[in-house]
Amino acid sequence: MTIKRKDMEKSGIALLVAGMLLLAACTFGRRHTTIVEKSDHHYLRIEYAGHVSFSEDGTTIKSISRDGYVEYQQDGKKLEAKNNGNGGISYELYDGYEKLGMDERGRQLVAEAVKVMVQKKHHP
Repeated sequence: MTIKRKDMEKSGIALLVAGMLLLAACTFGRRHTTIVEKSDHHYLRIEYAGHVSFSEDGTTIKSISRDGYVEYQQDGKKLEAKNNGNGGISYELYDGYEKLGMDERGRQLVAEAVKVMVQKKHHP
């Protein structure tokens, strides 16, 4: 049995289309945004997925959908937040290589990050 070239091309196209559909299905309905700003002395990267809401005063993350997360990095500071599965938010915070807890410095980092994220959300 011989396979014709046209049949192989059709199979390749069918596989490509199937792969693209599968990839689209994996992210369908999930919002994903990445913002990056770079200069010689400044680096800002914000990435979030799912539904993220902030407090009215713009200083805390109010909620993150079950499938969502937030990653924020500005110069040497980093925040990672995600839904903890119990309706709350779990955080990982860093100032340089130093891991921070949710003490005064940690809350201050969250507030700074949220203010920047809210600003970028309204004025990209």
